[in-house]
Amino acid sequence: MNTEVSLNVRTPSLLGDYLRARRQEIAPEAVGIQRSTGRNRLGLSRAEVADLANISVAYYDLIERGHDLHPSGSVIDGLARGLGLTADERAHLHDLATGAKPRRQAEPEELTDELEELLDSIDPNPAYVVGARWDVLGSNHTARQLFSDWEGKRTKRERNLLWFYCCDPAARSLFVDWEQEAADQLALFREAYARHPDDPSFKRILDEIFKSNPAAVDWWERHDNDPKRGRTKRIRLASGEVIKLNQLVLLVSDTPDIRVISYFADADGDLDDVNFDDEE
Repeated sequence: MNTEVSLNVRTPSLLGDYLRARRQEIAPEAVGIQRSTGRNRLGLSRAEVADLANISVAYYDLIERGHDLHPSGSVIDGLARGLGLTADERAHLHDLATGAKPRRQAEPEELTDELEELLDSIDPNPAYVVGARWDVLGSNHTARQLFSDWEGKRTKRERNLLWFYCCDPAARSLFVDWEQEAADQLALFREAYARHPDDPSFKRILDEIFKSNPAAVDWWERHDNDPKRGRTKRIRLASGEVIKLNQLVLLVSDTPDIRVISYFADADGDLDDVNFDDEE
């Protein structure tokens, strides 16, 4: 029986994805909205963006969810003003709304000596550096023991963090909540994709993942998925012991697409006493 997987996945709405990514990055205070007591939301809600742009919530919801709409120039200008976009960002938003064609691919990324030294200094806490397309640019000893030896005998595709979460059998064993973790990573990758609509390599990565793991197609289509950044992850060690690690993501100021991702035990935990080596 032929079980060939169809890759006819709906083309992501770059306009909607970009708007979603931007609103989730903007603090309410930055656009004049007072944060209510107990509010933990990192960014703006759809209703808040619609109010700032002077359009209905229902209409904004349709735009962000990628329905076949063509917002007018005045609507795009209102969204740009509401989100506080710069002139270049406003022009980019108009390009997305009019269906501008892909133009270029991002430059190759490399691990700097300074970042390599930072990774080593963080040990024994696991840490790695990823680029715009989530390629793992470098990792420290503990990260290679716990997650994957990305710098070992692996193909370029396998040295990608999204591939690791969605397609590597080791991730399924490592994360107690593997499916939720993988779906969250896809939702976050959608935001990265929206910031780089001119780079065709993002779609190539997705096509490879969808072909290797068909379930990822359903995860990608979950527009209502709202992943928590800095989620505490439950890790299953080779010994069977389950530990909890808090994730910390650091952005490099002069190259914000490059991130340092590190993990720390709870206040009462101590990674010095944990054996991350495989037990064979």
